[in-house]
Amino acid sequence: MKKKIMSISICTLLIISIALVFIGPMSLGKTSIDMQCCGILPGCTTLISDNTRLVEVNNSGGIEWKYILGSVDSERLPNGNTLIAGAVLVKEINMIGGIEWQYGTGLLGVSDVERLANGNTLIADIVNNFVIEINTTGVIKWQKTGLFLPMDAERLDNGNTLIVNNLINSVIEVDINGSTVWEYNTGLWSPTDVERLDNGNTLITDQLNNRVIEINDTGAIVWQKTGLSAPKDAERLDNGNTLIVEYSNNRVIEVNASGAIVWSYSSALSGPNDAERVPNQEPIAPTITGPKKGIINVPLPYIFQGDDPGGISIYYWIDWDDGSSDGWLGPYLPGTATIPIVHTWTTKGSYTIKAKVKDTCGVESDWAEFTVSLPREKELKNTIFLQFLEQFPILKLIIQRLGL
Repeated sequence: MKKKIMSISICTLLIISIALVFIGPMSLGKTSIDMQCCGILPGCTTLISDNTRLVEVNNSGGIEWKYILGSVDSERLPNGNTLIAGAVLVKEINMIGGIEWQYGTGLLGVSDVERLANGNTLIADIVNNFVIEINTTGVIKWQKTGLFLPMDAERLDNGNTLIVNNLINSVIEVDINGSTVWEYNTGLWSPTDVERLDNGNTLITDQLNNRVIEINDTGAIVWQKTGLSAPKDAERLDNGNTLIVEYSNNRVIEVNASGAIVWSYSSALSGPNDAERVPNQEPIAPTITGPKKGIINVPLPYIFQGDDPGGISIYYWIDWDDGSSDGWLGPYLPGTATIPIVHTWTTKGSYTIKAKVKDTCGVESDWAEFTVSLPREKELKNTIFLQFLEQFPILKLIIQRLGL
C-alpha cells in the first residue's frame, strides 16, 4: 500500500513539474498588467460608422476591429455579428467579414437599421420615405409610408415606433396602425436621430441647431449639449453620459451630465454617421481538467482554462468543496489563461470543484463544475491515474520508462 501511495505521489509531482515546464509562465498567461476595463466607460469598445469604413475602437483609441465599407448605421448583435446599413443594402456580417444575411429589395436610400427583439429588422429609407419591418426571409411584416426623409426609427417597448421626419423638422411616435400618438417639433432644425430613454424622456439630435436635447413628456427641455458641429447621432450611456457623433468635426465624443467631454475619438474618421457603445461581454466559464478519482492526503493536479471574448484580463475563483477556496487569482491574459493548481483533500467522499472567472470590469462568468471522488476503499488502482495520463502522452511515456 505504501509503495502504491509513493508511486502515486511521484506521478503527481511529475505531472505538476512537466506541466509547468511545458506550459511555462508565458503560456500560463500570468501578467503583472491589469488590463483595464474601460476606465470611465461602461463598455469596452465603441463601434463607429463613417463614410469609408466601420471601426471598433477601445477606450485608448486602438482599433480592435474594422470593416472597409462606408455605412450610415451599424449595431453589434448579441450573437457577435454586426448589422450594417449601406445606401441600398442592409447586411449582417460575422467578425471575419463573411455575410450571414442581407436584404436590399427595393431599397434606395437606407438611413437607419435596427434588429428587433423578435428577430425582424427595422429599416428606414429616406428616398422611399418609408420605415419597414421585415422578417428573416425578407417579407415585410409592418410599414409606415408617406414620411418625410425618415432619418431614424426606433421600436419602443410598447410596440410603437419613434420616427424622425427630417424634412419637416419633426419627431413622431406611431402605433402599430401607423397613427401618430405623439409628436415633437418645437424649434427643431433638421433632426437626425431620436432615442426614448429609460426615464421616459426623449433624446433628440438636432443637427442644424448644433445641439442634442433631452425633453420630457410635456416637451420641456431638461438637458442639452449645445455648441456642437453638425451632430448626427446621440446615445445615452448606462453611466448617465451621452455619446455624440459630430459629423462636421469628424469625431465622436462622450460628455457627462454637465456637458464636459470625458472621452473622444477622431483618428482618421471621414464623416462619421453613427456610434454605439458595445457592452462588455461576459467571460467564458473555465474548463477543468484533472483526475476524477483520488485518495485522501495525496495532492491531485487540476488545470483551469478560461477566456474573455472582449480581450480583457481575467481572474479565477476556485471552490474546492471542502471549506477551502482560491481566489481571485490573477490577472491572467485572455486566451492564454491556463493555470495548473494542486489540491489535497483530507476527508473521504465526493467533492464538486467549482470555478469561475471575472474580468477587470467585474463581470463574472457562469460556474464550471467538476466532480472528484475520494473512495472509501483503502487502495487506489493505478488505472485512475492512467485515465488522466491518457491526456498527456509524453508524460505517460516518461512514467513508463521510470517503471512506475
